[in-house]
Amino acid sequence: MTTGYHVLQTSDLFSEKFYNDMNIEYDDLSNYEQQCDTLILSEKKKNEVKEICKKYLRYLDKNKTAWNVVNPKYDVCILLNYWIYYKLAYHFGLNNTEDINKAFSSFQYLWSYSMSPLNIKLYSEKCKPNFELVKHNDWQKRKELYDYCVNYDSIKLTVEYYKLECQKYYKYIEEKSSVYDHFEGFCNSGGSDCPHFYENCKDYNPKIVLSKLACYDDMEAEKSRAIAEASRRDQGTEFNSHRSDAVGLAAGSEPEVTPQTSDIGTKVGHSVLGVAPVLLTATALYRVPGFAISVETPQIT
Repeated sequence: MTTGYHVLQTSDLFSEKFYNDMNIEYDDLSNYEQQCDTLILSEKKKNEVKEICKKYLRYLDKNKTAWNVVNPKYDVCILLNYWIYYKLAYHFGLNNTEDINKAFSSFQYLWSYSMSPLNIKLYSEKCKPNFELVKHNDWQKRKELYDYCVNYDSIKLTVEYYKLECQKYYKYIEEKSSVYDHFEGFCNSGGSDCPHFYENCKDYNPKIVLSKLACYDDMEAEKSRAIAEASRRDQGTEFNSHRSDAVGLAAGSEPEVTPQTSDIGTKVGHSVLGVAPVLLTATALYRVPGFAISVETPQIT
């Protein structure tokens, strides 16, 4: 079914724009090489980790004004932390937590062993890599929650005025239900493992916001139509499958004629009809038109 609403591109989301910008290979990254050479690293993926370091320092250097904003709507340091950890996981492998954590820890001490020739130490102190933020087994869900929380503010403003945009973002918001389901249990009970930013994000729960969107009724109607159509297709497929099986059974159900079955047919003819010998064999019985089909045709409910 053709929906008629726009498809969401990840580049439409603020968090993805931020991460994409962090991944750019800027020409001036070499300016940060000296500082990143001070990282205490193993030889494994050493160059890749240094590249992450240079991009991190460049962001701090080029965005000094970000630290002067009073009560910002989101914490860029959280985004930076998740970006660093995600990039390390990409290079070392998602399950290689030992190497990931060692490399991440080296970022924490970046300023302890050297003085940067760049005037960014003051800002780095405000945005040091925070191991407490990423040390959890469910760090990917925590990242997903914060990304969504950051994205929602801009999404809300857009969907209020543009219906097609509302439809585009609807599914993205809806998909975050599982993330909130993951955290609701231990966060609502005051668990210590709850992300510290959850309180600022809980009002963006899809269970709360979806029904308030201007396109809610249209999207739910579209979903109902899609479910009904899928159900009809499944029923049609099941019917055709049963029909095919029935025809196959009819074609291959003729039993082998043996002396015993032939003799049975002869005896039946004599005893039941009480007339001259009538040879009604089992083979002949199964060859009566429509007999096998009527036995095997399934009941349609």
